Amino acid sequence: MSFLVPGLLILVGWIIALHLADYQFHQMGSGWLADLMLPWLGVLLVSVVGGEYWWIVIIPVGAHISFSLGYGRPTRHPLTGTSGLRCRNSLLFILLMLGFVAGYQGYLYKQLNPGVGVRENIDTWAWRPDKLNNQLTPLRGKPQIQFTQNWPRLDGATAAYPIYASAFYALSVIPEDFHTREYLESSRTPDAYNRIVKGDADIIFVAQPSGGQKKRAEESGVTLLYTPFAREAFVFIVNADNPVNSLTEQQVRDIFSGAITNWRTVGGNDQEIQTWQRPEDSGSQTVMQSQVMKNVRMISPQETEVASMMEGMIKVVAEYRNTNNAIGYTFRYYATQMNADKNIKLLAINGIAPTAENIRNGKYPYIVDAFMVTRENTTSETQKLLEWFLTPQGQSLVEDVGYVPMYKTLP
Repeated sequence: MSFLVPGLLILVGWIIALHLADYQFHQMGSGWLADLMLPWLGVLLVSVVGGEYWWIVIIPVGAHISFSLGYGRPTRHPLTGTSGLRCRNSLLFILLMLGFVAGYQGYLYKQLNPGVGVRENIDTWAWRPDKLNNQLTPLRGKPQIQFTQNWPRLDGATAAYPIYASAFYALSVIPEDFHTREYLESSRTPDAYNRIVKGDADIIFVAQPSGGQKKRAEESGVTLLYTPFAREAFVFIVNADNPVNSLTEQQVRDIFSGAITNWRTVGGNDQEIQTWQRPEDSGSQTVMQSQVMKNVRMISPQETEVASMMEGMIKVVAEYRNTNNAIGYTFRYYATQMNADKNIKLLAINGIAPTAENIRNGKYPYIVDAFMVTRENTTSETQKLLEWFLTPQGQSLVEDVGYVPMYKTLP
């Protein structure tokens, strides 16, 4: 049984290293802990590329134990005597205990670095015309404009992709050698703003810009024009089993500023409130700070670790997890159609539900405009597409996708 010792030593080293790193993988890449990880540098690289950082321990320990068992089996001899049995039992007991400790460390890691419950991203392949049962929304009637060359380069927020992807494929005559990715992208709000400032996109479909995004455009000498084309609701989501169905605007601010920390305070269960935020410069975070919190400072967001090929393990804002005591925020269309989940419910604000009707009549407190953002002196094709979205046919597409149009639609 002595051939198990190398595997046990690796497991001991791993347990000590993770504990000294305060259960943060990114801290293993600096200081003397980095030297400790050198023997497993190859495994570390594989783990980072694959995004499965637990391979760092599973691969070395599993490989050593598997090799040892395979090597020892042909030459094994039945244990005899009290000392031999004690040695075997001791090693097995130590292996079991170390496995338990490593498992408990995994539990602690999950508590400190929450995993993903609801992602704000999509599989854009679902909006391709060559995909069977695709999710593209057809136009009402024949296209009133068409692009056969100089196609506008489109980008934008995740929640807006079904609109501009449907318009792109419906209005474009595409040759066989066409590279769609050069003209149709979904890089999400922060990168979309960066791309239009750099001139890598002609029109982006996004929520209002953050202060930082406006400043970066000004510093680059770029004038951006904002044209609203649809209305949407900014919503708060909780677990479907949460007894709370409505919050006031003040209660929302108090929860995300840390003034209210228990659901019982707002009529719910006696549970600590677990708040989830979005990354800085994202569309939803910008709306949250400007329209909901206003001048009230938010508590620090929960963070988690992700694997990055360029930077190794990095800390990022954790995405919403639908626990019983969770509360997060997003846009109505994303929560009800793009990522609909029966285990999530939308809260009313001031007793007013975020329905399409309450968006139209202006009763829901957090109504936001969706914008088409272009550069000053844009191309004629881009201007033509922008103007089309404001026509009855363009507004009908907005409505059919699931947004609330701003102008007249087709019958």
